Order: sequence, then structure tokens, then C-alpha cells
Amino acid sequence: MSNNQIILGDTKMEIQPVEDLDYTPVDVRYRAVQIVLTACLYAMFAMLTLFLLLLEDKIWFVIGECIVLVAFSVNMIIVRKAWMFKGYALRENDISYRSGIVFPTVTTMPYNRLQQVSVKQNPVGRFFKLYSVVVVNGAQAIYSMSIPGLTKERAEQIKSMMIERMGYDRD
Repeated sequence: MSNNQIILGDTKMEIQPVEDLDYTPVDVRYRAVQIVLTACLYAMFAMLTLFLLLLEDKIWFVIGECIVLVAFSVNMIIVRKAWMFKGYALRENDISYRSGIVFPTVTTMPYNRLQQVSVKQNPVGRFFKLYSVVVVNGAQAIYSMSIPGLTKERAEQIKSMMIERMGYDRD
């Protein structure tokens, strides 16, 4: 068994950085899921500002509602663009998930370190018939990765492939 050092820039060994992978985008319907969840959150914020009506000076209610409206508008612009950056890449030995428009992140987990793979669905995802694959790292049970915005068939394919790569029997 060998464990040779990899020297970056070596002409013999080419390693493709995770930033240069061809990421498979999440389903287009996932954008609608994000919009609905964001709208619900800001509707709750707008309702909370109703408590400002209890104050003597009603201007605080108007200011609060304006702040919520501006924040909602900015967040909706970001949400509409952010889903384009979400994607996953499957390689022989690991899986990578990319997300984030303001703070981009790429999470990579090797298959041989995975402890659990499951397919989940939240209530809004159920309405749009979208699922998530949740992966838990075997080294740290608290560390997990979730790939949202997948059809049921794609989520099951990813789960089956990852279980095979983990070395477990599918039965």
C-alpha cells in the first residue's frame, strides 16, 4: 500500500480542483421552494411589526414595515439568483456540493467516510415534489451535507450510488 505525496503543479499528477468541476444543477422548481420559504419568513416579520402599533408613536410601525419590505425585496433578488449556484458533483471517491452567492462554499465528502445517507422531504418540498439527500460524515456525526432540490428518482439514484461506494450491501 502506498501513500505518496501529491505535489501540486507536478506534471505527472493532475488533480482537478473542486471549484473546476462540472456541477449538476438542482431542479428549477427548487427556486420556487426558496421563494415560498422566504416569503413565509418575511410575512412573519411583517406581522411582528404589528406590535409596534401598540406604541404611542405610530411612525415606528411605518419604519418597521419599510425595513421589512426593503429587506424582503433584496432577499428575493438574492434568492432568485442563488439557486443557480447550487449544484453537486459526483466523482469516483467523493461527492461535492456547491452553494452560496454571497458566501460561496464547496463541501466535499469522501464516500469511505460516510456514515449515513438518507432521502428527506420538507412540507414545501412535498408540494413541489422535491427531495433532499442528507449525508452524515462518519468521523463526526454532527457534520452533515444536504443536497436539496432533487426529484425522487435522482435522490434515490444518488443515495444508491453512495451506499454502493460506502461498501454496504443494498439489501
